[in-house]
Amino acid sequence: MRYATFMAIPFRSTTEPPEGTGHAPERQPLDLREAVSFDPTCEVSVATTPVEAGTMVRLEGVRKSFGDNLVLDGVDLSVDPGEVLVIIGPSGSGKSTLLRCVNLLEPIQAGRILLEGEEITRKGVNVSAIRQRIGIVFQQFNLFPQLTALDNLTLAARRIRKIPRREAEARAHELLASVGLKEKAHQHPHQLSGGQQQRVAIARALMMEPHVMLFDEVTSALDPELVGEVLVVMRNLARDGMTMLIVTHEMQFAKEVGDRVVFMDGGRIVEEGPPRDVLDNPKEERTQQFLRRTQLSHTLEELTIDEEGGSE
Repeated sequence: MRYATFMAIPFRSTTEPPEGTGHAPERQPLDLREAVSFDPTCEVSVATTPVEAGTMVRLEGVRKSFGDNLVLDGVDLSVDPGEVLVIIGPSGSGKSTLLRCVNLLEPIQAGRILLEGEEITRKGVNVSAIRQRIGIVFQQFNLFPQLTALDNLTLAARRIRKIPRREAEARAHELLASVGLKEKAHQHPHQLSGGQQQRVAIARALMMEPHVMLFDEVTSALDPELVGEVLVVMRNLARDGMTMLIVTHEMQFAKEVGDRVVFMDGGRIVEEGPPRDVLDNPKEERTQQFLRRTQLSHTLEELTIDEEGGSE
């Protein structure tokens, strides 16, 4: 398999306007085809689970509250092997909490979650073993600052899976090469850009050979010019057949890479379907309202501010 040599490409995030401007940045189109070139002489294997019949992840009637705040309200959702599911929605809609529940970082109050047909929310489940099958990458990189990129990748593999150092480091070098960081193995996080740190975080999650990957707004903390290099890594994972649940505000990425888009609001799934159906021709009024606000498909003159500060 060829590995990718990455270039930072300009891509405007739609999540927040630049400080002091008072308006959203002009959104530049993302062309992932122009974001990467390949070295055909180097073979790199990125372990993914073969696509087989059945459901990889299933949520049945999942409810989750923080005190009196109901965050997930009876969510039913299934993800097939090799499917890329993109989850969008406003802040506080339950997107990130859903991922954290799938990874067992948050307990649920009702319902159940299954991974490859096994109920992972039952009592007595081996949480550590389950988490080795579910990789997760957060908005913040969460790298160990005192460790090199190589050691960040190998630490869990050596301590939890008891993989010998030489074998773990060989695997880590392959993964760093696959995310375009072959020459950065011995550098510390402070010596890397934000995009490079996030790619190290993705490689670290892959080190445990997960069956499914969760991405929680992994580009929202990056400078706009660094977003593309991370999205290309995620696109390549999708092409390799990795099952992925992605929370993002990058709508163009959702169109190009996603197999299905889910729009959440108020802890519920409001609408779901193929990316171009949901993003270009949404049926639900709440979805239409959200997309108008995030994509500025109308001019600013056509928008108004409601009493709660939102734009209409």
